[in-house]
Amino acid sequence: MDFIPAASARPQPQFSLHIAVAEGQLLCSGTEFLHSDFPFPGSAVVSSHYLGELGGRTCGVHLLSGRLPAGGCDWRGLRSLLGEVDELHFSLAGRALQVANWDTDHRFCGRCGVVTEYHPCDRARVCPRCQLAVYPRISPCVIMLVTRGGECLLARHRGHPHGLLTALAGFIEPGENAEQALAREVREEVGLEVGACHYIGSQPWPFPGQLMLGYIAEWAGGELKPDGLEIAEAAWFHHSELPSAIPPPQTLSGQLIRRFAEEAA
Repeated sequence: MDFIPAASARPQPQFSLHIAVAEGQLLCSGTEFLHSDFPFPGSAVVSSHYLGELGGRTCGVHLLSGRLPAGGCDWRGLRSLLGEVDELHFSLAGRALQVANWDTDHRFCGRCGVVTEYHPCDRARVCPRCQLAVYPRISPCVIMLVTRGGECLLARHRGHPHGLLTALAGFIEPGENAEQALAREVREEVGLEVGACHYIGSQPWPFPGQLMLGYIAEWAGGELKPDGLEIAEAAWFHHSELPSAIPPPQTLSGQLIRRFAEEAA
């Protein structure tokens, strides 16, 4: 099954599949968040947005005024679906939440305070007074697995759910390219220098709106010293002795770790 994202926000077709979002959560029946029938009256809907086509069926998200009850369904956070649904459906759920969050967060112009309006074609909210246009925010990040021969560096981030050991990651700052951000983040977080960097792939990460650029980077020097602020602990692990508490394969971090282990074996 393929998902074809909407090229623009307008016009909106009639939806065949519905996603209901309220207060940052998804209405789910078990792990199923796509509904053929929409169980809420129009008065409960703040806004609706066309997302694209899933398997040839039009799909849209409805932002509700609150987490209203629906028989047989529960409201779930997106992170609870990680590892329980496939990558395509997880990305679609993330897309729905990101569009809903954009619509909620930019109802007023951040420059002059006037109520914004929808752009006639683009997915954007535009201020009718100063013409400031705000699109859904995407923040580029790097995520990097640092390797040293047959070992890779795994770290536990402060506040990371379940205490997973994972790859390092960080936001790209203004004026940086991805490789410069990678080297800076590794230096700041664990005190190491990196050499050759190999781009592996990317993944949308809707917590709340990142685009992760994945790399495997070779250690070039320095002694391991976690900063204690973002990184609680870090250690080198041989590819044959990886810990069990690593990210699932649906995540880019999990894919980097498993790829390294397979290629190093």
